[in-house]
Amino acid sequence: MNLTVKRANLASHKRKCLLLSLFIFIHITSFSIPVDAEIWVVSHAKQSTQLNINTIRSIFSLRQKHWPDGQMIELVVMDNNSPLHRQFCLDTLNLFPYQLSRIWERQIYTGTAVAPTIVNSEQDMLSIIENNPNAIGYASQEVNNEALHSFVVK
Repeated sequence: MNLTVKRANLASHKRKCLLLSLFIFIHITSFSIPVDAEIWVVSHAKQSTQLNINTIRSIFSLRQKHWPDGQMIELVVMDNNSPLHRQFCLDTLNLFPYQLSRIWERQIYTGTAVAPTIVNSEQDMLSIIENNPNAIGYASQEVNNEALHSFVVK
């Protein structure tokens, strides 16, 4: 093969890689939550006390394990690969999902905390929170349900 043919093949390969990278980028970003979307923290209406950002961070990092009434908090979260979970971690907790997982793993391994409940959809999360007065999670929009309390943490 002469040098001109090799260069043409290399240029063709680079174009294909660039197009594939562009396709993957567009595909991934098209299924994510808009950057300016708000994340709503959702708890059972029984636990309607207004929680501030520091309390939310303490609860989701498993440092605060009980509600003010002494009941054990149950975290309900989505899988680390979920765009909603990723945005919640980054925007609300100022952590990457893998950092939060490491915090959980350390506390679970030492026996000082119980693992969060992991769900596959927002609807599953809301259903669990509605049926468990000690559960807390998050959603991509305000929840209109008398049994649930939702608020944006700033």
